Amino acid sequence: MSTCLVVATVYMTQPIFPQIAQSLRVEPVDARLAFFFVSLAYSLSFFVFGPLSDRIQAKSLATWGTAALVVLLVAASQAGSFAVLVAALAAAGVAAAAVPAATLALMPRIAPPGTAGTYFGIVIAASVAGITVGRSATGLVAGWLGWRQAILLLALLNAACLIALAFLPRTDLPHAGGRAVRQAYGQALGMFGQPKVARLLGVGALLFFGYLGAVTFLTFRLAAEPFGLGASAIGLVSAIGLAALFGAPLSGAMIPRLGARRVVLLGLPTALAGILVLAGAGSTPLVAAGLLLVFLGVFSCQPAVLVLLAAVVPERNRGSASSSYMLSCLCSGSLSTMAMGPVWTAYGWAGVVTAACVAIVAAVLLALLATRRESTVTSTPHNDSVQTSSK
Repeated sequence: MSTCLVVATVYMTQPIFPQIAQSLRVEPVDARLAFFFVSLAYSLSFFVFGPLSDRIQAKSLATWGTAALVVLLVAASQAGSFAVLVAALAAAGVAAAAVPAATLALMPRIAPPGTAGTYFGIVIAASVAGITVGRSATGLVAGWLGWRQAILLLALLNAACLIALAFLPRTDLPHAGGRAVRQAYGQALGMFGQPKVARLLGVGALLFFGYLGAVTFLTFRLAAEPFGLGASAIGLVSAIGLAALFGAPLSGAMIPRLGARRVVLLGLPTALAGILVLAGAGSTPLVAAGLLLVFLGVFSCQPAVLVLLAAVVPERNRGSASSSYMLSCLCSGSLSTMAMGPVWTAYGWAGVVTAACVAIVAAVLLALLATRRESTVTSTPHNDSVQTSSK
């Protein structure tokens, strides 16, 4: 639940761009900067918290991150200018990253043998729910009560999660102390230079560039004709993402049967198909169908890529590896929000979905290269290795 709500915090501005623009007197297309800065801060902070998650108890990391997030959300709800809102949300993004970084590191430590993929799937499912809550519930509340009250509600819900975080288990950590932390950061940087790791990180980066770029500008598409939807209606359409909630744990459970490679190569074309449906959708039901395919495709890939990634890094660095993957995905998605702005201005929705499709096709090609020797995953990173058989 805590992971769900912190992710919702990152995505909550997407359905309320028009309200923010009107209230704080900025251009509607510029209101997307509220999402860009919070998501960029959130993604970059995974590099900060990822190595720490291998050295600090998940309970402590998640608790302090949530407490700071609550304070910053209250500050954001009171912002009197767009600049203050962006600053408060960016700081909130930093605090929010501590929670999923902690839970991603915790999962392989507590997962029984053979189930780490499923446990990763649970965290990804919570993220899916968070994206949907951020894009749907926030839009609904904002349509009824206003965007400031929607942010305050999220602050209250995150505060309630502090009770649940008190029950997180303590686990054995591989190393401790200041020197170990410095080594963890050095090892995390070193992973980006390893070809096998870099390719898998690139798959996530390309997928999220296409996915988040399209979904972010879908708000403007739905607010314009022929849809003409308001914040509440956009929130309802976005709720279709909840239908994809079961995709992540299901794909995690299928990894031992199909292999992580096949799961990835099934998920990516599904996401591409969803973007293509959105490209030509002229009615709300078609938009809903396209979103369903996008969410299913994107988030069924995630547990499989995390399992493949855990297979190529030492056990002591698996928390860092998972966080580095999230950093790559979310940083790329944040940058797509900026990069797609000129595309939207010059070419409209057709240009945005074309760019998104190109990125996902590139992700498919890179996934084929990155996983060409990984045909079947027969165990999970709960143990010291993930066994694979050559294709």
